[in-house]
Amino acid sequence: MTITTPKTKVPFFKGTESIWKNRRIKKIGWFIVLFLGILSIFALHFLPNDLPVKEGQVSPKTIKAPQTITFEDTTKTAERRKIAEERIEEVYLLDRSILMQMEQELEKNFDNLILLLSREDLSNIEKMQVLQEEYNLQEGTVRALVSLDSNTLKSLSLEATSLLKSHWQTGVRDFEVEEKKTNIYTQIDLLNITVPYKNLLKAVFNKIEFKANYLKDEAATLRARQEASQNEGVVMVTVRKGQKIVGEGEVVTAEHLEVLQALGYKKSVAPYLTLLGVVIFTLLVFVLTKFYLKHYRKDLYHKEINLVLLGLLVFLTLLLAKVISSINISSNLEIAKMVGYLIPVATVSMLIALLLDTTLAIFITILLSFFVGILTGNQLPYAVNAFVGGLVGIYSVGKFNQRFDWVKAGLFIACAEVVCIFSLGLMNNDTWSILLIGSSFGIINGIFSSIFAYGSLPFLESGFEVTTSARLLELANPNQPLLKRLLIEAPGTYHHSILVGNLGEAAADLVGADSLLVRVGAYYHDIGKLKRPYFFIENQLGGENPHEKLSPPLSTLIITSHSKDGVEIARQHNLPPVVIDLIAQHHGTSLVTYFYHKALEIGNSDNVNENEYRYNGSKPQTKEAAIIMLADSVEAAVRSIPAPSSGKIEGLVRKLIKERLEDGQLEESPLTFKDLNLIANAFTRILNGIFHNRIEYPENVLKAMKGGSLSGANSNGQSAENNSHHSSV
Repeated sequence: MTITTPKTKVPFFKGTESIWKNRRIKKIGWFIVLFLGILSIFALHFLPNDLPVKEGQVSPKTIKAPQTITFEDTTKTAERRKIAEERIEEVYLLDRSILMQMEQELEKNFDNLILLLSREDLSNIEKMQVLQEEYNLQEGTVRALVSLDSNTLKSLSLEATSLLKSHWQTGVRDFEVEEKKTNIYTQIDLLNITVPYKNLLKAVFNKIEFKANYLKDEAATLRARQEASQNEGVVMVTVRKGQKIVGEGEVVTAEHLEVLQALGYKKSVAPYLTLLGVVIFTLLVFVLTKFYLKHYRKDLYHKEINLVLLGLLVFLTLLLAKVISSINISSNLEIAKMVGYLIPVATVSMLIALLLDTTLAIFITILLSFFVGILTGNQLPYAVNAFVGGLVGIYSVGKFNQRFDWVKAGLFIACAEVVCIFSLGLMNNDTWSILLIGSSFGIINGIFSSIFAYGSLPFLESGFEVTTSARLLELANPNQPLLKRLLIEAPGTYHHSILVGNLGEAAADLVGADSLLVRVGAYYHDIGKLKRPYFFIENQLGGENPHEKLSPPLSTLIITSHSKDGVEIARQHNLPPVVIDLIAQHHGTSLVTYFYHKALEIGNSDNVNENEYRYNGSKPQTKEAAIIMLADSVEAAVRSIPAPSSGKIEGLVRKLIKERLEDGQLEESPLTFKDLNLIANAFTRILNGIFHNRIEYPENVLKAMKGGSLSGANSNGQSAENNSHHSSV
């Protein structure tokens, strides 16, 4: 008989477990999920809400307005503006050069007559012949004119010029030229001069070209009509909620469709090209973002949790932008459109700057501004406002030192957006009421952007294991439970930690490290001593030292275990990973020198293993961890100097830093020799201010001080009191 072993079923997902462990595939997966999420938002935005009826069609049902809305009746507005344009007459421009040309022609003709009649080489008959040919004058007139002198001709010339000016000086249009010419001839007939002179004047006027000098100004006419059209108010129509737009069985007209379109319905169009454009644009944004991260922020690009956080923030911002832009905040369309000013891009700009990186925040703010402009109907003002608010938000969170900075950030954003909205409104010739409403939206956006960022920050910090300056500021508060425990249960350690924080912060500022992180790390670096506080000399307060009854190996084990205990306590109290790393690394693998030498004195040096007297931790990996290690050792050592002086302090500081360097404790940190010199200078300066020499008082002065007989105005007494305060720190 053959026994067959049943085949074990392989779980469906078992084969995919190894695939999802591949970081590259996981990263691609996250990109696809985010891409589809953003694409769905834009698909919802661009997919048309088709009109339920068509023009000329009989409506199959009664359609009512789902909400109250006020909109512009474009047809009636266009009619009103056309009437306003037609009321504007054509604009004419007086061309003075034309009158001057005509005057010059008159003068030229009279000059020719004077020249002709003054010629001695021509006989009167020849002169008469020329006058008849040139001026078409009758023989009787010519005979009377042939003997004219130049003065008479000049007088006639002035009379002709005066007549011309009287009719052309105020301007003559094209259709008025013949009428003005006839008027001139009529006035010549009325002159108190002889008939031959009148005929001569008419003949001279016939020789010149009469032109219109009041010409149409097409550009000015167009401007005037456009201005009249723009000044004409729009025709607004209000449709109430529940009001019938078109009844069942009614023929749909253009007016019906205009109301439906104002309510958000659109004409049916094929959405495929639109969706293709959305896909291409979104893909372009993703490619640009990946390029930026991969080439300029590799540290962020290679950490999946950072990409997830970034993608989540961008997606939620776009989703919120879509929701806000869909809200109808007013029945007035002009006000309803301004809802785009309420999109809080500054919130995500501040969060990215705090949680990830400032330059990345600027890059994402630019991209989000484009998206906001698209989601608000391709409106540039909303994109510009989002960009301005985001940049100001990033700047505002650059140096957070206290909680009030959140309030200042909100006020900065609000002010910037008010200025932006106001200036854009002025350029768009908005009314004062619209400017004020838009500005109020900017104030609301700025304040709530700061509130949203502040409220969501703790959840994002804990969910994505990111530590911000806001979280560090909370941890630096002396009312934190761990710090209060440290003060009560291990007061010596507490004061030591405060001094280490002061030393570390001063050094961090000089070498470009995170001074706030150093200060907080210093406050918590020795919390492991809470487990056995009286085994550490700073907490014994002159009492019995328990190490006198213990062997060096056991004492070393107790001393070195405080780093590991500190890590456990920190995790129990949910301290940030960066602070836990500082606790774990602040001693590195350094040697517990006192107990190591004690072991050498007690036993055979060959039987003493140096590694058993070293801390079993990681060497400092960052500038911050290295600074805390150096500050910790320096503060403890300087405190033991019997008569500290500036020279002794500096010498000891440099000696201890050199020992840590030679012991290899700093080989994995990014500190340079220049940094170490700056750190030594900072430590020396701070320690000189703490452990300075005190003035020794004669015994009689001390007694007098106790008795209160010395005046507070005594300068030496004041100096000593100050020294006393410093020494007790």
